[in-house]
Amino acid sequence: MRFRNKLYQFMQGRNGVDDLAKFQNRVSFILLLLAILFSILTVAFTSHAMLTAAAVFRVLYFVFYGLGIVFLILWGVRVFSRNVAKRQKENTRYLYRRQKIRRFFSGRRQAWTDRKTYRYFKCPKCGLRMRAPKGKGKIRVTCKTCGEVFLRKT
Repeated sequence: MRFRNKLYQFMQGRNGVDDLAKFQNRVSFILLLLAILFSILTVAFTSHAMLTAAAVFRVLYFVFYGLGIVFLILWGVRVFSRNVAKRQKENTRYLYRRQKIRRFFSGRRQAWTDRKTYRYFKCPKCGLRMRAPKGKGKIRVTCKTCGEVFLRKT
């Protein structure tokens, strides 16, 4: 219980683990695992007298190991930083970008699921994605956002 209180006192006023720190931690873990894989491949190819492949794997080992250590250091700096406002701003930017990417792939997944029953297209003026049932022939579409009217074949 005493260690827990000391740790709590130490972390007061510091950023702690947020979503961006978790992402950095995961990336460093994956990079270090890849470095281990390349080190194993280096040893395996050195023993089979394929020295060119072993040299390539050795270089890849150092690259991934170095990147993994860099991400681990960035994680530590982020978690123990006392500049909480700046770290929160960085985390907010990260969350915004992550949400944007998730929204993009979510829309594509829905379009793939509905590909047999709906046709998707974009408004030529504002770029809004819309859908219409397939098999209706040429239809006149009015964009909800900008009011643009255009013809599309479904």
